[in-house]
Amino acid sequence: SLAGNNPARRYSASQVPVRQLTLHIDRLSCIFSNVKLPQVVADAVNRYWPTLKSIFDQRAWDTRTMESLCRSCKFAVRTCGRFMGFTIGAMLEEIQTLYQQHNQACFLYLSSEVIKIFGSDPACANYLASLIQALFGHTIQLLRTIQDFTARPDIADDCFLLASRCIRYCPDLFVPTEMFPRLVDCAMVGITIQHREACKSILSFLSDVFDLAKSPEGEKYRELINTVILQRGAVLTRIMVASLTGALPSSRLEEVSYVLVSLSRSFGGNMLSWARECITLIPPQALTDSERSRFLNIISDASSGSSLGSITDRFAEISEVCRRNKTVQDIVQGALRPHDLSFTVAPPPL
Repeated sequence: SLAGNNPARRYSASQVPVRQLTLHIDRLSCIFSNVKLPQVVADAVNRYWPTLKSIFDQRAWDTRTMESLCRSCKFAVRTCGRFMGFTIGAMLEEIQTLYQQHNQACFLYLSSEVIKIFGSDPACANYLASLIQALFGHTIQLLRTIQDFTARPDIADDCFLLASRCIRYCPDLFVPTEMFPRLVDCAMVGITIQHREACKSILSFLSDVFDLAKSPEGEKYRELINTVILQRGAVLTRIMVASLTGALPSSRLEEVSYVLVSLSRSFGGNMLSWARECITLIPPQALTDSERSRFLNIISDASSGSSLGSITDRFAEISEVCRRNKTVQDIVQGALRPHDLSFTVAPPPL
């Protein structure tokens, strides 16, 4: 067992070699993921919780052990669901506290699974709301510049995966709060991160925000979301145009196009004005007047309902024009300067 059967041989978790700990934790993961008997697994989780909590408390600094433990807890949550009872609250309290001390990305990853399983349960609303506020509030302080994102892509990736889960499973606990605009600001800082998965998570979060506003069930959030995006529209558009034209690899084209199309469809005339402002910044040696007009026509057609596929193909063409050689790409990025835009993450409330 994790603790050992002989009391004389029981060690503090902080003294046990990492491999010895993860070996047993991974065995638990195997049980939790493969035994499809929720009540039985829940009983086991409840029985082992004091030991698991001890490992959380004593090894929270140890990324490898925490990743193994969070994986095990993820399988427990997935298998047991609401059979977990009091243990789920204790688990959330644990990771909420430890994340703020040790910045382990796997705590965000575990929280995403919890949101997926419990997000729509009204009985869990209070402690999930507290969890969301604490995790996002701390993450925003960690990710204040593009350099912060680059240094911790794992946190960026798991933070925005969690944010997307909140949009899908418990928007009531997230969108109407002061944390939502702050996380949008944070996303804007990190859009141009070169790490593939982190970048995709950020762009997916923005796409999910737009999709929620357009959906029937998201109608009650539409005005709020539109207000948040309108306030940031010009800057967001410039970052996205820069991303399309070279700030991000061309392999991100599909995700970037989706955000641009969503902006166009949601904000029509405003988006055209924002796009015109930033496209005008690109010098003629990089983009001719004709190419500039083509670019704006794509934005206009996107807002009027042209298919996503055809718009993406046309964006790809203009993207290639702006990336046709390094000199041109440098001129475009030097004009748009997505990393130098004058906005900061919203400060925490007083």
